[in-house]
Amino acid sequence: MRILIAEDNLPMRQALEYFVLDWGHEPVIAQTGEQAWELYKKENFSIVISDWMMPGMDGMELVRRIRAAQTSYVFIIILTAKRQTDDLVEILDAGADAFISKPFERNELRAKLQGGLRIIELEQSLEERNRDLEAANEQMREDLVAAAEIQKEFLPTKMPEYPGLRFGWAFRPCEQLAGDMLNVFSIDEKHVALYLLDVSGHGITSALMSVTLSRMLSPQSLQHSLLKEPSDNERGYRIVPPAEVAARLNERIMQGPSTKQFFTLIYGILNTETKELRYVSAGHPGPIHMSATFAPLKLKGGPPAIGIFESATYREHSITLKPGDRLFFYSDGLVEAENKSGLVFDENEFRCSIEETRALPLQENIDATMGMLEEWIEGSKETDDASMLGVEVVGERQ
Repeated sequence: MRILIAEDNLPMRQALEYFVLDWGHEPVIAQTGEQAWELYKKENFSIVISDWMMPGMDGMELVRRIRAAQTSYVFIIILTAKRQTDDLVEILDAGADAFISKPFERNELRAKLQGGLRIIELEQSLEERNRDLEAANEQMREDLVAAAEIQKEFLPTKMPEYPGLRFGWAFRPCEQLAGDMLNVFSIDEKHVALYLLDVSGHGITSALMSVTLSRMLSPQSLQHSLLKEPSDNERGYRIVPPAEVAARLNERIMQGPSTKQFFTLIYGILNTETKELRYVSAGHPGPIHMSATFAPLKLKGGPPAIGIFESATYREHSITLKPGDRLFFYSDGLVEAENKSGLVFDENEFRCSIEETRALPLQENIDATMGMLEEWIEGSKETDDASMLGVEVVGERQ
């Protein structure tokens, strides 16, 4: 190892040079503090041996400059003829690691030097591990970004188009990846499926499960899926009722590998002609119904969530929407969000928010509500995802 030696006394400098060479290291010699500082700026030595009292820049000033400029740890030994306790404390306060009193013993110098070498090796090993950890963290960040993009691909891209119907949604993950998932898509020319689910927990595990569930509820494989299956009837297929979909999901989750995770789900099938919505709420908040004339009203929901009980049964509910009606699915993260004072954006706040902006088009109504939520939680450490999915029946003239 190359070791920087700063010593103005020639016999002392020669002795230090000889010892360092004898121990297998390469000495780099400076006769003054200024020379030592210029050499350090060019090379950043890991070990420095310096006399305290030198003309011009003394050893203490050299130590302070090195400490201010170092990019990796430098082990510094100070040589001094001073022996008072206050002087030795000053050496350590300036940033030196060790001191040796003049005249020094060869073995004492070697012992201090070997101790410094061990510290430098440990520091270098730690720096290498930190670099490896930072590289791993950077790779993880890149992977999370890629995973978040994949997750977004399962969100709605184009709303189904039917006369007299409008759809809208909002998706706000509290982290890069979310445990919430939602979608709206056509099952056939007369039926639209809508769902919003919320996986327990947070982070990668919850996000992976939400993506898996979105694939199970995917419109890409409707002919052989949980939602639609072949049948001998005149249509050649059967649309699986919402309560049965929940039961099938529960059966698959309970039979799969144990993850100790569960999820809540609200899933509905809307008849585009009659405007009847049949839905199941599996441990999920019931939908909010806002008519053209009455205040928003929470409809029936209920337990259990999916993935808790093997023999769980689920109840189906229905509502027929009229012109001017809006219906909202939402995750509980929306109505459990706390502001920095600990107050909750509860269901009453939620209903007031959507009612205040009911004159806006559906998507703007949803966006405005989510904007009010953002204002509510500003400055707080929000820890849950918040999502909304809405459907509106518009009048014939619209």
